[in-house]
This record gives sequence, C-alpha cells and structure tokens, in this order.
Amino acid sequence: MKHRRILAGMIVVTLTIVLPYAVSAAEQRESQAVDHTNQEQKETPPTPAATPSETSSQNNAKVANNKPAAAAATLSYKPPLGLGAPTGLIAGGSRGTTTCLSGNFGNENAALMLSVLAPTDHIGLTVHEQPSLYWYLSAPTGCQVEVTLTDEQTVEPLLDLNLSPPLKPGVQRVRLADHGVHLTPGVQYQWAVALVPDPEHRSKDIVAASGIERIEATETFRAELAQADKTTIPALYAEAGLWYDAVGAISELIGAAPQDPTLRMQRAALLGQVRLPEIGEYERKLSYQQSRLGQ
Repeated sequence: MKHRRILAGMIVVTLTIVLPYAVSAAEQRESQAVDHTNQEQKETPPTPAATPSETSSQNNAKVANNKPAAAAATLSYKPPLGLGAPTGLIAGGSRGTTTCLSGNFGNENAALMLSVLAPTDHIGLTVHEQPSLYWYLSAPTGCQVEVTLTDEQTVEPLLDLNLSPPLKPGVQRVRLADHGVHLTPGVQYQWAVALVPDPEHRSKDIVAASGIERIEATETFRAELAQADKTTIPALYAEAGLWYDAVGAISELIGAAPQDPTLRMQRAALLGQVRLPEIGEYERKLSYQQSRLGQ
C-alpha cells in the first residue's frame, strides 16, 4: 500500500513538471501556423471583384469580338428558277482594257477592268420602280463613260448618261430616280456601261452590260420587309432572288457606315455568287485595310 502511494506521488510530480512545457510547445506550433498563413495572404492578395464598369467593358469586348463573325455572314442569293439570259445584244458583265488607264498606275501592263454589278447568265430582278444600278472600275480612267438603259419597245434609250473623266476606281452608282426613269413590271431592260476611248469611232468602245426586270412584290414579302431591321433587309432580298435590291440594300449600308469592313465582306461574297471575283477581291482588300485601321 505504501509502495502505491509513492508511485502515485511520482506521477503527479512528473505531470506537474512536463505539462507546462507540452502546452507551451503546442501554443508555439499553433502560433507559427497562424503566422505562416498570414504571410501567404500578404504575398498573394485576393483577386478583387470586378466593378460594374469593368464588367460592362468586359461584356462589350466579348460582343465586339463576336460581332464581325455574325455580321460577316454570307448573303445567300437564290435566283428564281426559270430565269433566262438577257435578251438583245449583251456584251457581258466585265471587260478589260489598257487604253483608258489614267496616268501612271504603277504597272505599264496593268489592265483597267470595267464591270456591271449584275448577273450575266440570267436576268436580275427588282421590285422597285426606280432602282439603282451599280458598276465598277478597277483603276482611274481618263476615258469618257456612258451609261445607257434600253428596252425592246422603244428606239431611243430610256437613259443615256455621259460621265466626263477623270473617274476614280471603285464601285459606282447611278440612281434611276435622279434621271426620272421608271421601270414597268414584266418588261426586260438592258443596261450597259461603256468606256469610250474615241468618241468618233464608237466601235472601239469597251462595254459591260446585263439585264434587269421589275416584278411585283407579294403582300407577304412586303410585310416581311416592313417588319425587318435594316441590317437584315439585304438577306431578305437575296433569299427572294431580287438581285438588284440585295446589292442596293447592302450598298446603302456601306454608304451609311463606310468604315465597317464586315459590310464590304458581305457585298464581296454576294458578288462572288454571280461570277464577279475581281470586284469581290477589291472589296476584300478594302475590308482588310479598314479592319487594320480600326485596330
């Protein structure tokens, strides 16, 4: 019994001596762990929450990055079945020459390309009484340019427009409304653009030409146009097979926003569908230049 009391006393003395040291060591380890955690937080500050203005800017950047892909969607031109080739003497959609170049264009072998923005293998359609006619010059010209519009019923041209040089390169437009010309539904018209190197010898003219016919729009289509946003109107015209109206609508958008490269890409894609690759390439170059300037 005495032996047990001695053993218990020794245990109490040992615990009294060791326990404070154990508690002190544990507290020291906990303090070191807390200090280490605090040091990590100081070295790696938390990512601040985006402010409303920063969030708006990020969202706008995402929209801007996605916008070109959406806006550059190809216009799908679908000419109605049964459209024949233009009647009468049609000289084709594009012509090249070296005689009408204005000044030194940088290459003595360069050719001046003249084109009408129109199909050459079928009649292009419109629902407008006074549409615009578009044509193209690849380089400056010093020659006189003549734009004519004729039909099978009249001897004299309905339009005989003379444009004096110099003329700059690019896509050109003639508004029939500016000249009091009206198209009758169901009548096939021929229109032509001619470079005139020698007014005394018109057999030397370089001519590009095609046809145009006005048709009546259905009530359903008119309702679709009335409800459509102006940016979608070119696609509606193209899907309906209305060539001149599709070209006119996308060209109007380009005129309103000439620095928007995606609109020119749309017109280039549209022209490629009627075998006018030269103009499409010109439009793509302009689009690329404008996108570079906008960066």
